[in-house]
Order: sequence, then structure tokens, then C-alpha cells
Amino acid sequence: MPECQNLAGCSFFNDRMANMPVTAEMIKRKICKGDNTVCARYMVSKAVGKEHVPANLIPNQLERVEEIIAAVKEAENS
Repeated sequence: MPECQNLAGCSFFNDRMANMPVTAEMIKRKICKGDNTVCARYMVSKAVGKEHVPANLIPNQLERVEEIIAAVKEAENS
């Protein structure tokens, strides 16, 4: 699978986890440069747009995806 199309602007890939370089590199290799369809950031981006991806969302935080998408959709319907 090719690299994620969101890499250039992804704050996780470019800025996050400087204090945990080994963990960050493992996530980047497995998800960002591997199967980005299992990336929480990618899922939110595809569902409701890049502008709604929280800066603190880590690619493996799948448990937050539905909550974020639901909150965005609720706000749009208000």
C-alpha cells in the first residue's frame, strides 16, 4: 500500500511524539507508510474532512473515531 496521501500536512507524522521516537517511528512505518485505512486520523479526515482531525489524535486511537465524527455531524445539524 502506498504512503498516506495526508502525510505532507499530518501533524502527527511531522510533529508529534518527539519524546517517544521509537514508538512514533513504529506507528509511522506500520500505519502512515503502510495501511493508512486503519489510521484514526485518516478515518476522521475521510468521513468529515481534514479540518476536523484533532491535533492530538494519534493514528492508533480508533476508539475516538466514532465520537469525533458524531460530534462533527451533530454540530453541523445544529
